[in-house]
Amino acid sequence: MRKLLHISPLLFVLLCPPGLAILFFSWQKHQVKEAVKAHLLAGMGASELTELKLSKADAAVLLEWENSREFEYQGQMYDVVESAVEGDSIRYICYQDHAESRLKGELRRLLARPLKDDPATAGTTQRLISFYQSLFCAERPPWILPAWVKPRARFFYASHFGVPAGPPPVPPPEL
Repeated sequence: MRKLLHISPLLFVLLCPPGLAILFFSWQKHQVKEAVKAHLLAGMGASELTELKLSKADAAVLLEWENSREFEYQGQMYDVVESAVEGDSIRYICYQDHAESRLKGELRRLLARPLKDDPATAGTTQRLISFYQSLFCAERPPWILPAWVKPRARFFYASHFGVPAGPPPVPPPEL
């Protein structure tokens, strides 16, 4: 029980910022959707609408549907106002939702930043890996040990049940 009390603040500090960021972006996205819905119900001019005409095969591949009335096409979000099937093609009359596209792009960038393998963040990633390894392995400082004792790593989480103990492998094994 005491270990749980010591680990809980660490987990809270590590998980709270990303969780709050995702909640904040979800709330903003909901606000934008409500504003667009009110705008659509109030009616809009033809100048605000975009017409997309795609073949059925292209529509199945290129459109990433979020729900039955909203999709993403070439990085932009669209809200469907009207759709019609014309032979082997589909015509969508849509409202191009710039605000939701911007929010979705920011959320993708925020989530992809820690996973990116670019040289600019390589040093930061290595420091983060070293930090996490230091949580698992504690070496005794050489000035504490007597001269005849060889220093060796001592692990906080030792298992007597056949589970390998020690720091996690770096980089993590691929499945």
